[in-house]
Order: sequence, then C-alpha cells, then structure tokens
Amino acid sequence: MEKLYRLRLVFIIYFIVKIIIDIVFARDLSFSIRNHIEISTMTFYVIVIFINLILLLIGLMLFYFLLNKKNWARIVLLIVGWLAVADVFASLMFSLNINQILKYFGSYTDWNKLLLLDRVTDILGLFFWGYAIYILQFNSDVKRKFISENTTNMIDQKLV
Repeated sequence: MEKLYRLRLVFIIYFIVKIIIDIVFARDLSFSIRNHIEISTMTFYVIVIFINLILLLIGLMLFYFLLNKKNWARIVLLIVGWLAVADVFASLMFSLNINQILKYFGSYTDWNKLLLLDRVTDILGLFFWGYAIYILQFNSDVKRKFISENTTNMIDQKLV
C-alpha cells in the first residue's frame, strides 16, 4: 500500500508542476489567442486553472478508489497511462512534419512555443505515467494486493 500512497503523492506533484507549466507558458501564448477570441486575461487564466483542477479532482477520486483496492480504478489509471505514453510518441511523430501542416492554420498563434509546451508536458507526463504503469501493472506486490482482494470478494459473493 505504501507504493500506492507514494504514487498518489507523485501524481499530486506531477499535476501541480503541470499546472504551473501551463500557466507560465500560457502567459506567452495567450496574448494572441485572447485577442483573437476576445476574452480578458483573468478569464483565460481562470479557464486554464479550472480545467486543470477538474482533471486533478478526477485523478484524486481515482486514487481514492485505488487506495481502497478497487481494481477498476487501477485499470482506468492504466488505460489513461498507456494512452498518455502513446500520445507522447504520436506527438513526436506528428512534430516531424509539423511545418507542412501548420502553414494552413492561422498565424495568430506562436506554434513553436505551443509545440515546446506540448513537448515539455508530454515528457513530464511520460515520466509520471511510466512510473505509474510500472507500479500498477508490473510491480508484483501491488498486483498481488489487487488479485488477492478480488479473489476474496469473488469468494464472498459466491458464498452469499
């Protein structure tokens, strides 16, 4: 269980760092975007923070169920983790031909800074989700806790 508590702490740290990176990079990126869609600076930052807080709360809710040994929460986190890892590699493959594609989009966005933001958050996510996948899928102690808990629950249900 200690590994799961540590994983939750790493998730919280990861998400706080991600929010800070989003806000810092958004400061530079948001000027042209805000002028294009005509919203205030404060509204833009509130939206960025609000979306990230909703995602943080959903993650904390999943970790709550994970710490209560709900295998479905473990599976959901593994699916999200593998999708995040796949996103990193897809993003890197996409960025190889990005200049060809971006010339068709509006010039009100600094695409180089946006791509840098994407790469930084993707690499940060790769470290966290790689660690999470290792703990949730490949760590024998953690797997044993979920398997033994599920087996006990299945036996209890059959006895009733």
